[in-house]
Amino acid sequence: MLNTLRRIGLVISLAGFSLSINTLPALVTWFSFYFEFPIASFGIIFSLQYVAFTFSSIIIGRLHSSRHLPLYGIVLGSLLASSICLFFIGILPSFPFLVMTMLIIGGAGGLVESIGTTLLTSSNGTNRMLYTSQFFYALGAFIAPMLVGLLLSLNVSIPMIGHLIGLFSLALGTLVWLLVYQPWKSFMAVSHESNRDYRVKFSKNDEKFTHNKDFVSSKIDLDENIHSSNGLSSYAFLLLSFTMLAYVFIESTIGNWFAVYVEESLTFTPADASFTLSLYWTGLGVSRLTSMIWMRKNHSKSLLIYMGIMLIAILLLFFPIIQQGRGLLFITIFILGFGCGPIWPLLIEYCSRIFVQEHLLMYLIGAGSVGALLGPIVTSTLFSIIGLNRMHILICAYVVIMLFAAMFSVGIIARRPKNVV
Repeated sequence: MLNTLRRIGLVISLAGFSLSINTLPALVTWFSFYFEFPIASFGIIFSLQYVAFTFSSIIIGRLHSSRHLPLYGIVLGSLLASSICLFFIGILPSFPFLVMTMLIIGGAGGLVESIGTTLLTSSNGTNRMLYTSQFFYALGAFIAPMLVGLLLSLNVSIPMIGHLIGLFSLALGTLVWLLVYQPWKSFMAVSHESNRDYRVKFSKNDEKFTHNKDFVSSKIDLDENIHSSNGLSSYAFLLLSFTMLAYVFIESTIGNWFAVYVEESLTFTPADASFTLSLYWTGLGVSRLTSMIWMRKNHSKSLLIYMGIMLIAILLLFFPIIQQGRGLLFITIFILGFGCGPIWPLLIEYCSRIFVQEHLLMYLIGAGSVGALLGPIVTSTLFSIIGLNRMHILICAYVVIMLFAAMFSVGIIARRPKNVV
């Protein structure tokens, strides 16, 4: 079991990842002027950043499935790489260097989130820290642009802003190092704890565990048992991965386009459009905070309930009274964010309870990053065909697809024989 200090260290590492990956959007206008590139060109950077994130998640999952990796060292190395990139981001000589820098940050982010989430989820005991990490990720997404805005208001130069944020990120990495390795303890004590951080894996060929019924039964959750890996479970995992892809697809679509939809199609002011998006993230953060305090026991039921809340909120947007009413729109988008909040960590925790292999969690995170990559691109393409004013129809279709994938996956898992292997 991960001790409390290590859990806190992993949570902080995810907050550091959020800070690094959300710094550039606040500086896009300056970089566009500095490099004399149109703002639309930065869509290339965001796309490539998620490509690097996806590949890192998948590759680390593949490697971890076949060999023992120094996961904590990889997390710390990734945080160091991100800190260095942020430190020099304001003095890069050209646009291609900026692209390469953000590729490194994206790849490092994939490693930090995949490893951190996997270790937080698969350690024995409560997964409250998983929800805490996701809450702090949302908090980091707020802090990064706010910190940049504060420094800009104080007339701090962009190179100096990069230096300060890079040093702050490095300080977070140093704190993670202290909490993870705990140098004030003896090497043997820390090594002993490290050996207990990995979940006990069961195998049909391992007579020691399969014949020890008392030991096995003590590791089973009373609500959901661990399932064996066969063709049916592979199919269920693919559907679960598609559910994750669809959810992050929806989240990235809302994050990138909903404010534009509110301003251009619903004819609200830019300030109201921005506030609407803030309410979405507020609802998401509040929902994750409540999930952190009141843990869900039935993950499959909770998943379907929160997806149902998302669908209800989107269906409300079809009514003209909601589209034209400022207050009602604000309430609706808050409800939408509240429905979205726990879905990502619930999918991670549900997967960890159903499938034994830790590397599958990394694949699941990789599927989510594919959704983040495809969401803005696919949606903008569809806008050009059917029009921005039909965004609520598109999101409704996305939610329905996600809901059906989740229902099929949960149904397959519920009907199949349960084995502790």
